[in-house]
Amino acid sequence: MRKNNNAKQEFRDLRLRLKGIAARGDYSLLSRFNESISLINAFLAVVRERVTTVAFRDQLEEIYFFKFEKPEYYALKIYQVSLFGILNQRPVGTDEMLRSYYVEELAFISRFFKQYAFLYEYYRSGFTQMDELLFLRDGMVPDVLLPEFWELDGEFSTPGDYLFSKFIAYESLREFILGELRVLEVRAAAVVAPVGVDKKWFDWTGEVVNLVELGYALYVSRQIGDGKVSLAEIFRWMEESFGLEVGIPANRFREIKRRKRISRTHFLDLLQQALLKYMDNDLEG
Repeated sequence: MRKNNNAKQEFRDLRLRLKGIAARGDYSLLSRFNESISLINAFLAVVRERVTTVAFRDQLEEIYFFKFEKPEYYALKIYQVSLFGILNQRPVGTDEMLRSYYVEELAFISRFFKQYAFLYEYYRSGFTQMDELLFLRDGMVPDVLLPEFWELDGEFSTPGDYLFSKFIAYESLREFILGELRVLEVRAAAVVAPVGVDKKWFDWTGEVVNLVELGYALYVSRQIGDGKVSLAEIFRWMEESFGLEVGIPANRFREIKRRKRISRTHFLDLLQQALLKYMDNDLEG
């Protein structure tokens, strides 16, 4: 990509700072939100300045930026705004009231994905046929695909990058809500669990990203529950079994898909090599 463009490293630094803010127990919800949005806006302003003052080399570079880079950047803002709204409006009452509230929020996200089902599938599948319409600043998309009109910054937006940003943000939001529902389920199970039932736990001592790679492999290969188990349920089971938090699997999986220096199936390759070596050694013995 273009020279002197340090946005990717700055983006990683930004995410670390946001994670630190989220962990601040001495901050109010509003304080965490205001500080987070301030950092995100400052980052986006810097990126916009670079994009509008240094021309892309060609259309392919422009498409790559508006299809992959900007949506990840802007998704942070959409996520923070949406998360603040959800947390700020949580009902005060019983766990069942809270559960119903989260289920309604999940239904809203589901309706959004269904509303843009064609483009959501385009986003998930990695198709490229419509990239020139969606991710060039002079692109034009039929109204039937984008019925909702957004006021966009013509110099820093394309017809599709904002929608892709929402896809990323809403996927992350969905994972957050599912995590909150899991907490409520665990809390409810603890109340009714029989006393004296022992459950053996094991620690996952490898990298968390390896567990994400394994979880997705189990999901897409339909090895659990005849393929009727959801991705969220698989990761909930893994977290409960190994006593850790995966975070937002979709974010980790995007990192896996963009691997350059190592194989995108690095952990599965290591498993295969280890098993083959064990088999060979067993034959020699």
